[in-house]
Amino acid sequence: MKFEDFPTNDAHRILAPRPTVIITTVNKQGQVNAAPFSFIMPVSMNPPLLAFASAPSHHTNKNIEETREFVVNLTPEDILQKMWITGDKIPYGENELEKAGLNGLPSKVVSPPIIQESRANLECKVLQINALGDHNLIIGEVVHASIQPNCIKDGLLDVEKVKPILHLGGTEFVVGDHLRKVE
Repeated sequence: MKFEDFPTNDAHRILAPRPTVIITTVNKQGQVNAAPFSFIMPVSMNPPLLAFASAPSHHTNKNIEETREFVVNLTPEDILQKMWITGDKIPYGENELEKAGLNGLPSKVVSPPIIQESRANLECKVLQINALGDHNLIIGEVVHASIQPNCIKDGLLDVEKVKPILHLGGTEFVVGDHLRKVE
């Protein structure tokens, strides 16, 4: 089998599709920000840590630097279009949830809201922000997790019910609703 060279600047496209979430933050004035992210991953189980990458110029990054909190909201297929709206460029301090027609609910532990239409939410407090390349790697500890009833099956996310959005690239997404098991 032969391999072809691939541009290293596009190497992230090989690691696709990637889970896509909406991250909610607030600034010091309590103004809500929401934006989609697919550069996200768990990095530790004990303690529960996750990391995501954000451009330093993004409102999400600015808010996290100010408040040191964020919420990861699992994005299901039925809010794909609304999720995309949260990525629009709107003035700092304007609420992307309202623009997208999504509803924020109070979180249990942190200041940013959870999204009512999401299927699960991970409330996080920032441990580290590391400048890496053209992004900041933000590492947060999960301080509270919640999930809608019946979205877990045999201890795992029920992907057939949740239909999580996976980002392929650009405006293309995959919805993985067919479970394949390794024998």
